[in-house]
Amino acid sequence: MWRAFPGLGALALLAMALPTVASGTGGLTSETVSSAACVPAGNTGLTTVMVARPGQTINGRTVNATGCDVGIYIGPGTNNVTIENTTITSSNDHGIFAEDASGLTVEHSTVTGNGVAPTPGIFDNKAIELVGMANSTIAWNEVNYNTGDGGIGVQDNGPLDSGAPQPGPSIPVMTHNIVIVGNDVSHNTRGCAIVVASHNPGGGVRYVTLADNNIVSTPFVSGPTGPEIGGIVIDAPLPNTVVSHVTVNGNTITGSLIAGIAVYAGSGPGAKVFAVSLTGNTLSGDGWGEVAAGRPKPEAIMVAAYPAPPGTPRPIVASTVITGNTITNEYYGEWLAYTFGTTSTGNSITTFPGGIPVYDVPWPGTGYWLASSTGQVYSFGHASNYGSAPSGTLTSPVVGIQETIDQAGYWLASANGQVLNFGDALPLGSVPSGTLTSPVVGMARTPYFSPGPGQMPQPGGEGYWLVTARGVVYNFGDAQSYGSLTNPSDHTPIVGIASTPDGHGYWLVAAHGGVYRFGDAGFYGSLGNQKLSSPIVGLSPTPDGRGYWLVAANGMVYHFGDTHFYGYLGSRQTHAPIVAMSSVGTIGDA
Repeated sequence: MWRAFPGLGALALLAMALPTVASGTGGLTSETVSSAACVPAGNTGLTTVMVARPGQTINGRTVNATGCDVGIYIGPGTNNVTIENTTITSSNDHGIFAEDASGLTVEHSTVTGNGVAPTPGIFDNKAIELVGMANSTIAWNEVNYNTGDGGIGVQDNGPLDSGAPQPGPSIPVMTHNIVIVGNDVSHNTRGCAIVVASHNPGGGVRYVTLADNNIVSTPFVSGPTGPEIGGIVIDAPLPNTVVSHVTVNGNTITGSLIAGIAVYAGSGPGAKVFAVSLTGNTLSGDGWGEVAAGRPKPEAIMVAAYPAPPGTPRPIVASTVITGNTITNEYYGEWLAYTFGTTSTGNSITTFPGGIPVYDVPWPGTGYWLASSTGQVYSFGHASNYGSAPSGTLTSPVVGIQETIDQAGYWLASANGQVLNFGDALPLGSVPSGTLTSPVVGMARTPYFSPGPGQMPQPGGEGYWLVTARGVVYNFGDAQSYGSLTNPSDHTPIVGIASTPDGHGYWLVAAHGGVYRFGDAGFYGSLGNQKLSSPIVGLSPTPDGRGYWLVAANGMVYHFGDTHFYGYLGSRQTHAPIVAMSSVGTIGDA
């Protein structure tokens, strides 16, 4: 929520009036500047009250940027600027915007009430925005109650100038050696408290320290500009972008809508985040708004690499160190997904009842679950077991199993359309009693993709399909119908269904091993022409959707396309025949 600051709108000195210059320093002191005249902020497409000069010290100023996009602009090559003991307020976008320069120091200043009329086309509209900067320090400032896009942004520069509507230099500029220390970055809306991100391939952000900052947000409250977001984000969201060597130490983060600290590579192919250290931070009550990727539970720290489109390089998050942090009032203390070399030691984590201190999402394709007709669940590889159907809860045999997006639960579907949920699986519906013309024989849920800028995930892992023996498909939640078998009498009975990677199609599999595709599903082989010792009972695709496993009632597993073989029941005794299969981590699970 935005807090008004009485009297600031009445400041009347001209922006271009030159105040007294401090002797021998090139500094500006003890003056007030208002926005009676806005001037261009370089080639950014924005306007500003003040354009800094190389080596200038701006001290003891009050900058009222009403009507201008930026309070103080530090342009390319404007090195060694110092802003201290200064208040900047009421800009449309940034209080301070600096790009392609070195040696900036902003200290003991107040940047508040900015972002009052955000300009369209700005990717990252923070109150203090650094793009393409080097060797700069933002220290001991109050960055509060800004409404444009949160608090402090550290980005690279290039064809995507994240702080301006106009593009930056055609040759990307790396941001490096940035220190953000001792700032109070609280109660800002529309965006995160502190973001360190790369948006330009060939640019990148390296060697950033975020230390001893205080980030406080008011949870469950939303004003005209939305809730207070909070949080620290280290992110490579676009293809082939890189963020590395970031130290996050001694920060206090409470009440953030997002995870208190989020380290992730987005859905852009080839994005990389590595060598991030999270040490000695205190986090409490963060992540209260986290519902993406099937995680409707608070989390303090998230470290994750989200899937890219099939056939493209997977984003990578590697070598993250999490140590000595104090975490309270969370469901997940740490939520880790598809990372390399994450180290977590010496953390004090207190969760809600039933919470999970450290949850590591299994890697896609590294295990699977098998379910029997009596509701018994068997797990293989890295698949975790969350329970089986209690005695007396089933009114008909189980015919299908599907895991939740975060692999921390699953659903069991029975022949009469009844669905049971385990772990963090939520009930999303069943086939109404009396509507089936043949029994349900299989189940598949929708996938989830991490959305790109301005995109909404569709589907989002909040729906599933049930299929009957005659090949009739029922859809629930965000699952869409792509058809059913039009002439089921010509086919061996259908026994299973599986979604394609993007949720815009599905496979049906028959007892003789035949595979039928709908929507954008591809064909990679079948067992329709082979003599089987036991009928096929289920199909599960690989993470990229370019292959699938088939499982037989005796526990035999067959693999097609780009699958790997992890084993089968063999001589293991079961209470009843196997009836379904689900692999760990289909594509789009995040």
